[in-house]
Amino acid sequence: MSHALTADKSAGEDSPIPLRVTLARTRLTYLELHQKPVAHTEQTLATDYLARNRGNLAEYQKVVAAALAEEVDKARVRGVMSVMSKADILRARTDAQAVAAERGVDRATLRRMIAGELDTVMNACVDNTSSPHSPAGEPCRASFMLCLDCPCARALPRHLPLQVLVHDQLEARRDELTPMQWAQRFALPHTQLADLLARHDVRDVQDARADATDGDRAVVARFLTRELDLR
Repeated sequence: MSHALTADKSAGEDSPIPLRVTLARTRLTYLELHQKPVAHTEQTLATDYLARNRGNLAEYQKVVAAALAEEVDKARVRGVMSVMSKADILRARTDAQAVAAERGVDRATLRRMIAGELDTVMNACVDNTSSPHSPAGEPCRASFMLCLDCPCARALPRHLPLQVLVHDQLEARRDELTPMQWAQRFALPHTQLADLLARHDVRDVQDARADATDGDRAVVARFLTRELDLR
């Protein structure tokens, strides 16, 4: 049955043309509006539905670009965790007091941090009960992804392989999600990790990627599927 619906008027048209309402068009409209898969995977949504609809592609790209820019701006404002270099760790052997002061911790915490006793996933946590993400005095229950800009986090050289793996996995997920979903979920930590890796020599980052172990990859897999979150 016809409902006398018309399409949006295009440039050069004297009047809008009749709109043919079909199940396929209705489904595509719903998917565009909600950016969520229905009875299919997120990758199918991105590649088989949204990517094939060129009619509104330019507008969609503008929206995605704006979302990406917003998340990147957040990353630039919030920054990333404090980083200890190999030289800092070597210096801590002979001048622990100075290195501890530079990193905002006491000597005992510095020792535990260097020994790996305070490790989370991508860093060490120097004060688990003073997190900005939990009530004062209570253990932090936030996702380890939030360590990226936490004042309690300190990155040491041994954390570099895990940081590289997480960065690479977030990048790989671009092909599994719609551009908007990726921007909203991963653009912020991806940018923070990119900035963190940029603090290291390119060769060190390459070596960390090559030297990552199966154990590192297993930890990252569990981390990104949120198996390590406290629930």
